[in-house]
Amino acid sequence: MSTLKDVAKEAGVSVPTVSRVINNYRYIRETTRKRVLEAIEKLSYHPNIVAKNLKQGKTNSIGFILPDISNSFFAMVTVGIEKVLRKNGYHLILCNTDGRHELEVDSLKLVISKKVEGIILATIGTTGELTGKIIHHLKIPVVVIDNKMKGLKTDVVLHDNIGGAQQLTSHLIAHGHKRIAFIGGPLNETSGKKRLEGYKRALIKNGLPVIKELIKIGDWRKDSGFQLTRELLNLSDKPTGIVAANTYMALGVLLALREEGLKVPKDIALVSFDDLEFVSALDPPLTTLKSLDTKIGEVAADLLLKRIKNRNEKEIQEIYLPTELVIRNSCGCKVTKQKL
Repeated sequence: MSTLKDVAKEAGVSVPTVSRVINNYRYIRETTRKRVLEAIEKLSYHPNIVAKNLKQGKTNSIGFILPDISNSFFAMVTVGIEKVLRKNGYHLILCNTDGRHELEVDSLKLVISKKVEGIILATIGTTGELTGKIIHHLKIPVVVIDNKMKGLKTDVVLHDNIGGAQQLTSHLIAHGHKRIAFIGGPLNETSGKKRLEGYKRALIKNGLPVIKELIKIGDWRKDSGFQLTRELLNLSDKPTGIVAANTYMALGVLLALREEGLKVPKDIALVSFDDLEFVSALDPPLTTLKSLDTKIGEVAADLLLKRIKNRNEKEIQEIYLPTELVIRNSCGCKVTKQKL
């Protein structure tokens, strides 16, 4: 592997001159610059950017900590983050916590040890104390997505969870449904809590009662959606519509209904958060909220890079991305051309 000295010898100049050319100093003769660049190409020399950044106290790395890498939502969030980071010369360190507190703590400690310049955290909401220390004592900027952290002021990028759940529930009410169930995620996470709140608001606004037995709380996964739907189907007075708080739970709902020989939407209508890529291919195609996954990643990465460049900025930003209904057949609407 060629070194800086090799390039200098090949070009017939000093090592500092090679360094100046690499760093694009203005006051270098064009003939000298040309000789150095030709030597670099001939010797296939690659500057050690990592060493240079470490010397300057920079790693150009960002940590992204997420709860479930197998969830397509977080995969697409990652795509959005990387798109922005790559354009700005940063790279990503990815950590999967499996939705467990101890793994989120370990992941935070790991990315700190890697000297990341900032962290994007899709938190389960229980590591606020440690995250606060990272922000205030280590001075590492953190942007939180998907869930807010109780008692911690930090930049956040979120769905409009309340508004989205209201839209989904109100759409079923507009179809004449009065007994609508809700299958949601953990209430210690703000996304789970706020989506339930939006569901309740829609019922109350339309003069319908909030019925405790129709509210089922799980863990965002398909198996949870399946089991909770089975519980709903065991009720003497079954729901006629279901609001699922994410697509994976909605998949579990569909499987449970199919197992019981029930048709969607004829027997039970279904709507869901998260317009993931496969929902239009389901039978029936699923009515959801417009996908914001890559957008969340892009906005979070942009916000974090701005915070890195201006660490003295005191104003905390909370960005809520608006939701939009994507109507397909699972709600009871007659849609011949499905929205991809």
